[in-house]
Amino acid sequence: MDHLEDNWCSDYYDRSCVEIDLSALEHNFAEIRKVTSPSAGIMAVVKADAYGHGAYEVAKTLLDCGAAGLCLATMDEAVDLRRRGITAPMLTLGYTDKSRYADAVRYEIDQAVYSFDIARALSDEAVSQNKTIRCHFKLDTGMGRIGFKADGSDTEEIVRCCELPGIVPYGVFSHFAVADTDDDEYTRQQYKDFVDQIESLEAKGIHFEKRHICNSAGIMRFPEMHLDLVRAGIILYGLMPPGCPEPPVKLDLKPVMTWYAKVIHVKRIAAGDSVSYGRHFRAEGETEVATVGIGYADGLSRRLSNGFELIVDGIRCPIIGNVCMDMCMVDTTALAKRPKVGDIVMVFGKDRLADELADCIGTINYEITCVVGKRVRRIYVKDGAPIQII
Repeated sequence: MDHLEDNWCSDYYDRSCVEIDLSALEHNFAEIRKVTSPSAGIMAVVKADAYGHGAYEVAKTLLDCGAAGLCLATMDEAVDLRRRGITAPMLTLGYTDKSRYADAVRYEIDQAVYSFDIARALSDEAVSQNKTIRCHFKLDTGMGRIGFKADGSDTEEIVRCCELPGIVPYGVFSHFAVADTDDDEYTRQQYKDFVDQIESLEAKGIHFEKRHICNSAGIMRFPEMHLDLVRAGIILYGLMPPGCPEPPVKLDLKPVMTWYAKVIHVKRIAAGDSVSYGRHFRAEGETEVATVGIGYADGLSRRLSNGFELIVDGIRCPIIGNVCMDMCMVDTTALAKRPKVGDIVMVFGKDRLADELADCIGTINYEITCVVGKRVRRIYVKDGAPIQII
């Protein structure tokens, strides 16, 4: 489908929308499955509202594809999915406040444990509810964020945690810091420290059913490190980790999110006329200006002002003046066909990756999809047709 010419989706929104292609999501999962060890389950990372794609809709799709479970960042994210009927295993990857441990036990949300205090509080809560809670013990192998030290100095503390009543030592995990760079020596050292620490714990009678360390880059570049689970994140959504070296087997990834907006006004301005706040753009000659119904409140960064190009009728047209809260303006003078109100504008997606926006403002593609605003309508598509509009 040519999304700039066959704009069927324009009937479903007035200012802006993101099209979420669930068929592309399914395709990406299948591509990841091809390069993942058959013995390793794929945990789908759906934190941050599935990187802006919609956690519930994405989770349902990926679980139907065979995902082994879901990775989240917060208890609210996990509880919301539970309340909406998702029964699959869920793991919160980082910090959970002690005030939410009751929910962790009640809703059976696996917890990351990286201190004895956390384990003891979870134990107390599980015992009080006459239940158990599955825990994944986080090892810090070189990321420097959270986790027990993987040099052996915290071995006894981990053992003490595992022996607490109500605690089920189900998993152990760590996180690569530079698997998406060519510093393979550091990544291999992280993996070695991870495996060595697990072996030390096994020697003391502590056994984990699920061991996992590979993120998206690790999945693609280090198949020998897949262990029992891998955690697929950005590649599920059809984007590569920025700067990642070419993996041994290239994945045929398809962007899942495409961001569209509409032209809401067209006019001509004379030489010397200015556009937008601060008058940072002044026309050198007669200029056609199309106002587009998205701004920084929708997630279009103000740092894209005066130069970044949006795609109008298949042609790249530069933003002129500052991006406003609810609108931005583009120079459409060069278009062969005059734009009109209602014409479709593409920000990024199938025909232009989110990476271009990221490069322009000095960030990464993860952030670009995450910050698309909640007031931008989500249109979920499968096999080229809309199935749900939010």
